[in-house]
Amino acid sequence: MASQIETQQRQSYARALLETGVPVAVVATMLCARHNVSRSSAYRDVTAAHKEISASDDGPAAAEQNGPAPEEIEALLSHRLAVACATGEAKDIAAIVKSIDTVKRWRGTGQAHSHWA
Repeated sequence: MASQIETQQRQSYARALLETGVPVAVVATMLCARHNVSRSSAYRDVTAAHKEISASDDGPAAAEQNGPAPEEIEALLSHRLAVACATGEAKDIAAIVKSIDTVKRWRGTGQAHSHWA
């Protein structure tokens, strides 16, 4: 019979695989191969790991799941543009201006950077 520590290790391994999207049957097979357990023990570990995932609240909050706002992206790009201008990186400047144009189109804020001149 496996110790509690071995069972926790198997369940932790199963949880890690499940959280990355590995199918349940594949997780069970990997547990059998890696930890030398029976198929039924592997499925018990997968079930326990799945319950732990369902019960835990250590995922990102709803506000954190959204990507950055266009204003945040534009601010970052403006900073990078200032740095690129200071270092004289013409290729970087062109790429950043193109990115800022794209962000401005997302926001619908009228003219893009390239029309400022």
